[in-house]
Amino acid sequence: MRNFSIVWICSDQQRWDTLQCLGFKGTQTPNIDRLAATGTAFARAYCQSPICTPSRTSFLTGLYPIAHQVHQNGAGTFPSHLVLLPKLMANAGYYT
Repeated sequence: MRNFSIVWICSDQQRWDTLQCLGFKGTQTPNIDRLAATGTAFARAYCQSPICTPSRTSFLTGLYPIAHQVHQNGAGTFPSHLVLLPKLMANAGYYT
């Protein structure tokens, strides 16, 4: 089975209402607009934490902050027992 190409874009402080592809006309975002037009854009996605590191840890683990125990920025390393998305992707044949 052929693997799909996956591009994960993670920007800091990126609100939905700053992208043209989601209806905002105040800025020009042609590259993200092109990616959204030919891929999948999540117009109703929610982050698990308003703080960057816990939110990204939730993306990488699939767990809520209460489960992964990363609650602040600058928390150091991830707890060693957590399996992160890049490892799962590598196990599935993706290059990460």
